Amino acid sequence: MIYISRAVPGLGYQDLRDIMSKSEVNNSHVGLTGLLCFGNGLFLQILEGSRLAISQTYHRILQDPRHHSAEIIVFEPVLHREFVQWSMKLVQIDENSPEKMRRLYWKYSGEVDFAPQTMTPAQCLQFMLEIDPARSLAKV
Repeated sequence: MIYISRAVPGLGYQDLRDIMSKSEVNNSHVGLTGLLCFGNGLFLQILEGSRLAISQTYHRILQDPRHHSAEIIVFEPVLHREFVQWSMKLVQIDENSPEKMRRLYWKYSGEVDFAPQTMTPAQCLQFMLEIDPARSLAKV
């Protein structure tokens, strides 16, 4: 499943740390893996696992008051997991993103800033694959 949502105004670093610590624990208990990207006031998240575990987790995510306007981009079976290294990993994009990130925004959304709401499901997946820290480390 891939979804996007909008952060509430004033969401801070401690909020992101709290989201990650809870996600890592909860997801590992139900066998979920994935990647969470945050930038420009937007979340882009991929969840991998059983349909039931993803559905239950997404319903819990919808109750979190730190974001709103969630929109499912795609929810379909896949041949294999892409983010097996992480029960959940956060990639935070700030306003001072390096030029490499700006090129990725342009490549996948045609925008100069992080704008996942303009991406197709395939573009969201490819974007997340390219920013996955595990893949970045493997390329070094």
